[in-house]
Amino acid sequence: MSGQRVIRWLFLCGIGSVSTNNRYRQFYQFNGINLKYLASFHTTLKVSRYLFRVLAVMLWTLGALISIFYISNVLNEKESELRQEYNLSFDQSQGYIRHAADIVRELKYLAANRLMNTAENQGQPVDGEPSLSIYPLSPGAKCSVHDEGSDSSLAALNNFFNGWRENFSAVYDLNRVFFVGGDRQCMVDFGIRNQSLDRDNLLKNVQDRFVEQKNTSQSVIRDESVYWITPASIPDVGYLYALTPIYIGNKLEVIMGIEQTIRLDDFVFLGKFPIGAKLINQYNQPVLQFSEESGHYLSSTGSYPVEHNYFGYVNGYDEIILKKSLPPTNFSIIYSLPLKVLLSHIGPLIINMAVLNTLSAILLFLLSWFFERKMLLPAEVNAFQLEENEQFNRKIVASAPVGICILRINDGTNILSNELAHNYLNLLTHEDRLRITRIICEQQSKFVDVMTSRNHHLQISFVHSRYRNENVAICVLLDVSARVKMEESLQEMANAAEQASQSKSMFLATVSHELRTPLYGIIGNLDLLQTKALPKDANRLVAAMNNSSSLLLKIISDILDFSKIESEQLKIEPSEFAPHEVISHISSNYLPLVVKKRLTLYCFIDPNVPVSLSGDPVRLQQVLSNLLSNAIKFTDTGCIIFQVGCRDGYLEFLVRDTGVGIPFRETVKLFDPFFQAGSGVQRHFQGTGLGLAICEKLVNLMDGDISIESEPGLGSQFGVRIPLYKAHYVPLAISAGLQGKMCWIMVRNARMESYLLAFLQAHGMQACRYQHQTIGRDDVIISDYPVSQQFEAKAYIVISGSHTGSAQEISPGHWVHSTSAPQYLPNLLEKIYRPDTGGASPSALSTPLTNYGCIENGDIMILVVDDHPINRRLLADQLGSLGYRVMTANDGVDALSVLSKNKIDIVLTDVNMPNMDGYRLTQRLREMDMTFPVIGVTANALAEERERCLQSGMDNCLSKPVTLDTLQQSLSHYSIVVRQSRETTEISET
Repeated sequence: MSGQRVIRWLFLCGIGSVSTNNRYRQFYQFNGINLKYLASFHTTLKVSRYLFRVLAVMLWTLGALISIFYISNVLNEKESELRQEYNLSFDQSQGYIRHAADIVRELKYLAANRLMNTAENQGQPVDGEPSLSIYPLSPGAKCSVHDEGSDSSLAALNNFFNGWRENFSAVYDLNRVFFVGGDRQCMVDFGIRNQSLDRDNLLKNVQDRFVEQKNTSQSVIRDESVYWITPASIPDVGYLYALTPIYIGNKLEVIMGIEQTIRLDDFVFLGKFPIGAKLINQYNQPVLQFSEESGHYLSSTGSYPVEHNYFGYVNGYDEIILKKSLPPTNFSIIYSLPLKVLLSHIGPLIINMAVLNTLSAILLFLLSWFFERKMLLPAEVNAFQLEENEQFNRKIVASAPVGICILRINDGTNILSNELAHNYLNLLTHEDRLRITRIICEQQSKFVDVMTSRNHHLQISFVHSRYRNENVAICVLLDVSARVKMEESLQEMANAAEQASQSKSMFLATVSHELRTPLYGIIGNLDLLQTKALPKDANRLVAAMNNSSSLLLKIISDILDFSKIESEQLKIEPSEFAPHEVISHISSNYLPLVVKKRLTLYCFIDPNVPVSLSGDPVRLQQVLSNLLSNAIKFTDTGCIIFQVGCRDGYLEFLVRDTGVGIPFRETVKLFDPFFQAGSGVQRHFQGTGLGLAICEKLVNLMDGDISIESEPGLGSQFGVRIPLYKAHYVPLAISAGLQGKMCWIMVRNARMESYLLAFLQAHGMQACRYQHQTIGRDDVIISDYPVSQQFEAKAYIVISGSHTGSAQEISPGHWVHSTSAPQYLPNLLEKIYRPDTGGASPSALSTPLTNYGCIENGDIMILVVDDHPINRRLLADQLGSLGYRVMTANDGVDALSVLSKNKIDIVLTDVNMPNMDGYRLTQRLREMDMTFPVIGVTANALAEERERCLQSGMDNCLSKPVTLDTLQQSLSHYSIVVRQSRETTEISET
């Protein structure tokens, strides 16, 4: 938009001063604009619409004229081609007539010489008697009376023509030559060809011409010949006759005539046009023309132009003809062709041009209609609405909460402004004006924020333009003081939130430390107490205390895990793991709880499950353990099904129970934190309502998903899917000992039956459902209930839901196997069929570490550093039960003193201690070149704590509470490292 248009718009919208009406009046008077402009603009649009129509018609007319001009040129070219063919045909006709005239002239000369010689030798005998055909021209003619002179002349001519006929007649193409005596009206025929003679017609024509010759003055006819044509019986063919006088001296001796066949086809040049031809006499009467069967055009015109040479249209432009005379005859040749034949050669062009002009007319009509409908007519409507919109825009801009002004770029002078902009500009200081002018001139940005002397925040946006031959900037001023205050408030809130997040993290670290530290003392001592020989009642009490402390630890862990997830401090640590091991570990851990509640745990692992994949096995085990624990918790009767398989690129885990079920309206909230389905759940079942929320977030962190299907009274099914990252598959190994062996399935559970059939068949066995068939001695029976009937089978396996151990042979040939581990049946069958291999089903339960004192670790000295006396004593007792030698220290300073006096192999140090904490102790040890393992023990559950321990130089970090199993697994590795280091040192010293 140009500067002039912008200024007009600003004035039209009422910007300039408080007195807007005066501004409008001044503006209109200055620019010479009044409201009649709308009407003139509407009239202009209407005239433009009609002019556009006229332009469309003119364009179409121009195209039509061009088409007509082009067709006319093509027609002229065709006429030129036709005229060229006419001329070629005429040249052919003229040549034919001239050839005939030359023959007449030549024969006349020869005959005159012969007659002259005969007159000079008159009286001399002539060889032979003339045999001639003499015909009287009139009834009174005495053609039978001969005189000596005539006979000698005829005899001489007869001899001449006999010789001429034999040698030259083929060249001259004559039918006959005849003579008529000058005084005697007799015609002598010298037949050249043996051709029939129409004597009566010929004699009549010759007599008429002879009389005509006699009556004509001698000076006129001495050198002239008379020509006529008579049609023959064959169409398009006639006879050309010519009479010419022969004088001896000044005496007319004889009149010689010739007859020649004339064919009208010889007068037409064979071109691309089927032209017609017609011979007419001097009276424009046709003497020879084509027949309808000839294939040539037969003209129906009765009158022709009197001009001897004419080319043009006749008969109302129906035909185009060429008329030319054929001297020395009095005939004229007329060539004709109908105009429709000529137009047929350009017919496709005419059709194409007509179609093209029709399409162009339609296109121009559509374009003009579209242009009128889409542009001109809406513009007319807009012109009528302009005044109304103008008034409306004035009110809108007058009530706009922004200021608009125009500033001169050179010095920042305010040229035009509305009232609000005027007030804003008055708030600016001189320095602000200079700075704004500099920014506008340098175009550093498109907007600038200014703080006025009254603490108003103004945001000025501008765009460059031209007005009255000056460079100006159209500026929009907006008071953003409220927004700035809001942003400051938001920033304060963000800072407060950040501080709250830091406080939350600090609270988590503190709570984790303060809760886990005493809890470690409780769980650790109970763990040690269970290794001692206690009375039966004491064992029951210790077990109850241990269960309660474990539940408390789980609740604390759930709360801390959820808090870490919410604060994005929990990270997934992917590594390669075996899904079968994770599944076996989970099922073996929860199988005693299932048996205790008199439930049945079914575990189905599809053969397509990979042997290994990449993921976080710890977090996956946490999720599945939570789902399985919930299934056990909410199921009183029935069974629990744990199914694993691969589908659509995911490893899918399904946990289904026959518990109370969950209403659909509550399933949508089931993954919300602290939500527990049903009323009184918290009273009947222990828990915080965080387990499923943690599971969902952990599964999402593993790029998977979790789902639920539940029906009240029937149970629930939870599904977990994780991607198959770096999955590794191994072909199923089929044992030779099981190949082809028969196994009979007597299982009442349909799911277990179908699984066993497919699973055993995949391992090469013949597994069949038992339906009272004959069982062989080498067959094996698998059943889930005691069978009273006696079978002579090799072995009988009962799949029991109450069995918690590995497969056990209760009597010879009778085995019991757990429903939670059907995947290990091939191992048991291998042992049954091949006892020498020693194959057995792996234990479904992880054996607890009950006798730690038998492990030989007395060569390892461990220093325990902890400021808490109970935890220090507990950790020392745990290490002692594992067979290690132990020394203790109160803090880092005390530890350095102990290290300076004793040889220590491994250091277990608390992280948070007075005087010198575990971080500084480790750094000090590394500075002293002490490379023995240093393991941190911390009650802080945050992930950053472990990273900080490793960064300080520690080899590992254990979280409190630390169980005996955890200590044994961690220290066994570092004990091996210490022993290897000793051996290396001893070898180097020797």
